[in-house]
Order: sequence, then structure tokens, then C-alpha cells
Amino acid sequence: MQLISHAYNEILCGNGNKHCELIHINHDKILLAKKYAQKLKQELELQQIKNVELEKQVLELRKKLDHQSSENKRLTETLESEQRKNIVSTVIPYENKMRKKRYRIIKYGLFISSVAFNIGLAVAAITLLNSNDTESVISKRENRLIEPPVVAQKVVSEELIPPKQELTTHRPIELTQVVGEWSLFQPIDQSPYIAIRNQTGSYIVQRCDLHFYYYANMTQQRTSLPANLRFMHQQQNFLVYNIAYGIGAERDHWVNSQSIKINREYFSNRSFLDSNEVLQQYCGRK
Repeated sequence: MQLISHAYNEILCGNGNKHCELIHINHDKILLAKKYAQKLKQELELQQIKNVELEKQVLELRKKLDHQSSENKRLTETLESEQRKNIVSTVIPYENKMRKKRYRIIKYGLFISSVAFNIGLAVAAITLLNSNDTESVISKRENRLIEPPVVAQKVVSEELIPPKQELTTHRPIELTQVVGEWSLFQPIDQSPYIAIRNQTGSYIVQRCDLHFYYYANMTQQRTSLPANLRFMHQQQNFLVYNIAYGIGAERDHWVNSQSIKINREYFSNRSFLDSNEVLQQYCGRK
């Protein structure tokens, strides 16, 4: 009843139309608010869908990155393996060549030995047949028969197997702080040489005889040594070995390889070619 009375009084006062307009305006605001809320809800759902898609793209990119990293690692290992194969394929022909050369020397040596043995038998037979002659005649004939084989055998052995130049004195080397680079050294009391020092303090030295020598640092613990290292002497705080054959014994090994492993130690070929050419000029070998 109070509401009806209030409405009746509003109408009597002339405010009926105004009240209706306020109700209509409030209704429009409510509709607009609902539409705006609906629009915000739709935009939020779209943003959530976009976020899901972005997460999927991130996962795909991570998978591709992991795959690319694995592929790069595999290619790096393959490249290193091929480089090691190239080094081995470069060294093996030199070893085979040296084996053939030693075989020919042994073969010729056996042939010369057999010839000398036959000559000796002939000399002995002739000596026995002429045993009734005087001692002076026997002595002269023996001298004439025995001397030619001895001289011939000596000449042949010198031509087939030339003696290697040996170190008559232990020539010290100059210690250096430069690691991983070949350098030329010119001592006052000896011939020039080139050398390289590695991180463990060991050296590879090449002198005017063009042989390579391994100076092993005695402060490093060592067990067994490769067969191609021939011990020569102890000098300063080094054990000196001649690299008789195999990897590291030839100039081409150092020219064609970035680094060479000698007795579990690595030595670089950095500046080797230039230093070797200068050494040959100083030693009179071009």
C-alpha cells in the first residue's frame, strides 16, 4: 500500500514520466554491462588459445634446437675421425716404404755374404792344394787371394748400409718458455737446430742431420714406450730418444699434420715449415 501511495503521489506531483525514464536508463546500462562482460570473456578465451599455441611453438623450437645441437656434435665427431684417418693414411705409406727399403738392404747383404763365403771356400781349397809349396809362396798367394774379398765386402757394406751420424757428445738444448711453436736456436758452441716445447715440458728437436729427437721430461711419470723410440742418453732433466721410424720421424709428417702424438704427448706443427727451411739453409742443405 505504501508503494502504491508513493507512486500515486509521484504522479500527482508530475514525476511519473521521469521515474519511467530512470528505469529504462538503468535497464540499458545493465544490458551494456552484460555485453561488455561477454566481450571480455571472449577476448580472454582467445588470449588463452593464443597462449597455448605459443607454448606449442616454443616446445617445437626447443626440440629443433636440441636436434641441431646433436647433429652438430655428430658432425664434429665425424670430422675429427676423418682427420685422424687422413693422418694415418699419410703415415702408413712412409712406413711401408721404409720396410721395403730395409728388406732390400737385408737381401743384398745376404747375397754379398754368400758370395764372400764362396770366395773364402775357394781360397781355402786353393791353399790346401798348394800346401806343399814353400811358406813364402803360400804367404804371397794367400795375401793375393784373401785381400780382394775383404776389400770388396767392405766397400759393398758401406754402399748398402751407410752408417748413421751418431752424437759423439751430449749437446744440451736451450730451454724456452714458448709453448706449441717451432723455433730456431743458434748456440755458439754447436750447430743450429729447431725445437718445440709442449705443455708438459718435453721437446722435439731436429738438428742438421735432419733426424728428429724426443726429449722426454723426467718429471713426468711414464710406463712403456713405443718401439720406434730408441734411447740415446740422459741429458739435463731429459731422457733423449731418437725417433727411428713411424709417426714423427719424417719431415712430411710434421708438414701435413696439425699436431703429432709422441708417447702420449701432443706436439704442434705451428711454424715448423718456416723453421725447417731456415735450418736447411743454415746447415747447407737445400
